[in-house]
Amino acid sequence: MRLVQLRNPDLRAELVAIYEELMWLAQRPNVSAGNARAWYTHIMSEKVNRRLRRFTGRVSRAAAESEALILRLEHYKRIQRTLTALVERHRKLKKRNPDEFIRVLIDCERVHIVTFEENYAAMRAGGDYRKAGIELVPWRSLLPDVSHC
Repeated sequence: MRLVQLRNPDLRAELVAIYEELMWLAQRPNVSAGNARAWYTHIMSEKVNRRLRRFTGRVSRAAAESEALILRLEHYKRIQRTLTALVERHRKLKKRNPDEFIRVLIDCERVHIVTFEENYAAMRAGGDYRKAGIELVPWRSLLPDVSHC
């Protein structure tokens, strides 16, 4: 198992500590893997997500064309489902692996910009954008052409 290298060693230490807290919580009676995962996604992610999250460069056409709709950063790699499965697997195996947790976070903290409604449509469609009726376009295609300036 390879060790995850981050540019910021303090960030790695923070993520390992969050993982240990999350797994401690997962071992408590009457705490599901989803409840434990929520410790990261709804509480602790605020401390680290700005250092992990990356914009893919893709935005939904509806988000790009609207000036009034509420927009969301959509975790297209299904971060909640993926982390819940990881917690459940680590709990069942009784083997902790903070490096896998960090790798999953790095992979899943990639986001597209979509509308509020599209965010929920994507969740209901299991991340299938076609089924959810979401068309993604490159952010760069929305920028004005200033090459003539």
